[in-house]
Amino acid sequence: MASQETAPSPLLLFPSKTRRYVRLTPNQANESVAYLIRDMLGAENLAIEPHEASSFRAKMAGAVGATLIVKIVSEGEVSVLDFRFSYGKFLLGAAAVFVAVICLSLLLGSLLPLLGSLLILVLAYNVNFAVLKFLNVLNETLPYLEREYARRALTEDRKRWQERPEDTEELYTRLREKHVKTWGNVNVLEYKITEYQTQGLTRNEAIRRAAEEEGIH
Repeated sequence: MASQETAPSPLLLFPSKTRRYVRLTPNQANESVAYLIRDMLGAENLAIEPHEASSFRAKMAGAVGATLIVKIVSEGEVSVLDFRFSYGKFLLGAAAVFVAVICLSLLLGSLLPLLGSLLILVLAYNVNFAVLKFLNVLNETLPYLEREYARRALTEDRKRWQERPEDTEELYTRLREKHVKTWGNVNVLEYKITEYQTQGLTRNEAIRRAAEEEGIH
C-alpha cells in the first residue's frame, strides 16, 4: 500500500519534504530505508539518530550537498515515512563561492572571475539531481518491498496453518455471527476476505487470517 504519488518531475527544484505510507512494520521499514540509503549514498553517509531508533540522517551529493532526514512512525497497519531535505550546507557553499568570486573580481579589477559563479549552478544541479534520483528510486522500490514482505509473511502463515489445520467453515460461522451481532451484516467481513484474496490468499486462508486477527480460534 505504498502511497501512489507520482515520481518527482525532473523539473522539480529542491524538494523539501515528502511522506510515504507503506504496509510494513516499523522494523521492516527501518531495515528497508537503511538498506536503501546505504546502497545509494554509501554507509559512510548514513547516521542513525542515537535517541530515536526510527530516525536516520544522511549526507547527499558531497560536503556541500543536502542532508536527508528520515523519521518512521507506526500508524495502525502501516508505517509512515517522513523524508525531509535540508540544503543548509549547499547554501553556505554557494555563498562562499559567490563571495570569493566577487572578491577576486574586485582585487583583479576584472569581470572574468565572475565566471566562477557558474560553479554555483553546477553545485545546484548536482544537489537537485541527487535528491530527485533518491525520490525516484524510493518510489520504485517501496512497492516491491511491500510485496516481498507480504510474500514472506504469507509463506510463514501457510506453513503454520498446515501444521495446525482448522475447520474454516466453523471459523467462518463464528466470524459471521460476530459481525452480524456487531454490524448487523457481514459486509465488513466479506470486504476483509476479498482484500486478503487480492493479496494472493485463497478464501480459506483469508478466513484463517481474519479469524486470527479477530481472536477467533
